[in-house]
Amino acid sequence: MAQLNAQEFTDLITRLVEHLGLAQFHARLLKANALVSRKRPAGASALATQLYQLSAGLRRQHAARYAVEMLWQEMLSSKMDEEHSATVEALAEGVNTCLSERLEVVPDKRADLLVALGAYYRALAASSSEETAYLEMLLRASTSVAQFLRQHKDELSAAVAESVAATGEEVEG
Repeated sequence: MAQLNAQEFTDLITRLVEHLGLAQFHARLLKANALVSRKRPAGASALATQLYQLSAGLRRQHAARYAVEMLWQEMLSSKMDEEHSATVEALAEGVNTCLSERLEVVPDKRADLLVALGAYYRALAASSSEETAYLEMLLRASTSVAQFLRQHKDELSAAVAESVAATGEEVEG
């Protein structure tokens, strides 16, 4: 699993707050013993800062990490049916074929990896939004793939825009 930086983590928490609402998200975190204080923060940004410190950006084994990961997966699964989930899994396998056994990007397969990541990104974005798709990809990526994703984020967004233009389908931004 890649390490999210503070801004990416804040974006992830903001998406969860948009999905659940601040009050319900806070209540679910309290129920999971993920927070040390029952006092509700003023907004998503303050809550993200607190959770980032508690979980070390999802690197530390802490109740905050597990609660955030569970709520994130719950949000994604609520937006995806079983058939779409199977499609996404198959596309993930395409990404994995471009990686070494140590989950590092194979230099000769960088172009193939970009194509595979683009397809995976479009499939995730079709059921959620581009930003949610990007964050999900970062969460699941190895460190090497996450670095590649960060370097090619604009190319992935362009691929989605081209796909929308070609098919006429709308993707949430």
